[in-house]
Amino acid sequence: MLGMKASKFKFAIFVYLVAMVSVHAVIFWNMRDLVRKGYSDFAIYYSAGSIVRQGLGRQLYDDRLQFKIQKEVSPGVAIRLGALPYNHPPFEAVILSPLTYLPYPMAFALWDCVNLAMLVALPFLLRPHLPQLQNYSWLLWVLASLSFFPVFLNLLQGQDAILLLFLYTLAFVSLKKNCDLLAGGWLAFALFKPHLVLPFIFFLLMQGRKKVLYGFVPIAGLVASLSLAVVGRVEVAAYPHYVLRLESTLAHGALIPVEMPNLRGALNLLFDGAPYLVPLVLAISLGLLVFTASQCSRGGKKNLFDLKFSLAAIATVLISYHAMVYDLSMLLLPVMLVANEFFGEGRFADWRSAFIVISVVLFAFEPLQLLLSMRYNCAALLCWLLLLWLAGVAGQISFRTRLESSSGVHAQPG
Repeated sequence: MLGMKASKFKFAIFVYLVAMVSVHAVIFWNMRDLVRKGYSDFAIYYSAGSIVRQGLGRQLYDDRLQFKIQKEVSPGVAIRLGALPYNHPPFEAVILSPLTYLPYPMAFALWDCVNLAMLVALPFLLRPHLPQLQNYSWLLWVLASLSFFPVFLNLLQGQDAILLLFLYTLAFVSLKKNCDLLAGGWLAFALFKPHLVLPFIFFLLMQGRKKVLYGFVPIAGLVASLSLAVVGRVEVAAYPHYVLRLESTLAHGALIPVEMPNLRGALNLLFDGAPYLVPLVLAISLGLLVFTASQCSRGGKKNLFDLKFSLAAIATVLISYHAMVYDLSMLLLPVMLVANEFFGEGRFADWRSAFIVISVVLFAFEPLQLLLSMRYNCAALLCWLLLLWLAGVAGQISFRTRLESSSGVHAQPG
């Protein structure tokens, strides 16, 4: 009887995932001409890579040059009145510059193929560490990845968030094997989105994973040296100011806070135009940083690590001042970790279970994200689901820590 119920459950999941992937395929097909013409965000990386390939690295953050190249490679984009600004560190432009030897449509297709290859690799990397999900075929894992709306949006836009997810996965696997130095190196390579990496490194340090720095610092120095070689000392020094200017001006309309699924987006919905908005965002973000750090520093068995990893990843997205829906691709890993915990016998209880299940189910429910992101342009509402998810995971960590203490279990760093 139980086997029959499990089979029906797996079949229902399969049907749902196939339906969602089919919806994504239809959307992608209907938008194929816009993608080919250069309406997607991939134009940012293609123009930056072209600048580096042409030996003009010292002008990488020249908006006029970026716009000139974007108009050359995608002249059919009628709505583009200014550059889609490249606001990532220089080393990423170097990595992506080989794609610019191809015409724009071919480069976009190749980049998406690389992203798909990384998604296919995920189940092979994670299955040994997620025993409750090992009975699900790799095809189901891949379908789950492709049905996850942030992943689909990443593929549609030609963004780099799947690469971030892949590096987080490599770091997770390394940490599970106690190869903290290697984990730090993988996370350093992800510094093309520093705001989605540095808080996470801090949370790992609060767990006692200080050896992470032994891998993180040298690789961070390597990518910094590469950036310095590409754009020069003056541009590297000016880069933080360039990023802050884009954020303060909202990149002349390219950045819309209410489309950000983080604390900044949620508070913009509530207090749009308030003079105290930025200090409020920073104050609440600091509070969440301290709270998450305190939870990560709690003692406990090694089986708390998956929960602490998930908590750190969710908090990192929430306190990031700049995060778009496709950046939520990195949270596919915590979704899998929580699913593995949930399917384990006796893993959850009481309100903590309700918080986690409700938030994860709604967060992973593709139609909701589709409506909020592409219909109503109000993805900031997803922040409340992330906060609910964070509260549930933090509650589980506290509950298990107290349970171990009351039962006389000796705590270990986890």
